[in-house]
Amino acid sequence: MRIFSLANNKGGVTKTTTTVNLGYGLARAGRRVLIIDTDAQSNSTYSLLGHLDQEPTLFDVLINGVKITDAIVPTQQENLFLVPSSINLSAADLLMASAAGRERKLARAISTVKDFDYILIDTPPNLGVLTVNAFMACTDVIIPIALTTYALIGIGILESTMQELRENLDVELPIFGVVANLDDHTRLSTDVLAAVRDHFAGKVFDTVIPRNIKVEEAHNQIACLFDYAPASTGAQAYSKLVQEVLHRAEGA
Repeated sequence: MRIFSLANNKGGVTKTTTTVNLGYGLARAGRRVLIIDTDAQSNSTYSLLGHLDQEPTLFDVLINGVKITDAIVPTQQENLFLVPSSINLSAADLLMASAAGRERKLARAISTVKDFDYILIDTPPNLGVLTVNAFMACTDVIIPIALTTYALIGIGILESTMQELRENLDVELPIFGVVANLDDHTRLSTDVLAAVRDHFAGKVFDTVIPRNIKVEEAHNQIACLFDYAPASTGAQAYSKLVQEVLHRAEGA
């Protein structure tokens, strides 16, 4: 079982969009997939369920001792399941601050989950306790990145945090891949992409995700992008990304 944390401490880099569409794509490829929403904004949860009333949630797992298997719910897509988030998670950093072994609470919960091929952890846009928990629970990290002027500055902060965890908490945190997201086809984006490929030698996926309104429309309609707009540039790009992930993970 591969456990991917999708992480970037900068907001607006399509972490949730990448998580959800990668989850849909892997599930449609016949893999059993679990998405864990660790972000109090609950965007993955809403995108997959269409509401934020589901209980129990990840908050109950981390704070109230609920078994994570009791929080797993199916989605509209066969093979795709979710551990939902809630606004209560915004208090989790404070509530977990003094807890013994707080960095590994999610890892301990996930250790009881056996029936999935992939777990995708959608993380908050910060480097707090929940993101650290996601890092401690995962086998690999996927970094979505927007091709903007300050892209590598934000990544530097993320990499420093990951290195501290490697040194202090005995975790490997290998970077599985970097997903580049393109806002426009400017010279700046081309230059930033080249810099990102140079920085993450061999780690950046060949597929670059274009900005495409159909992706946002599918999210707003609580629909699977691959059903909602299968011919769109967004759906085609995410489909190629899924194949790249499978090739790297399984040699498929």
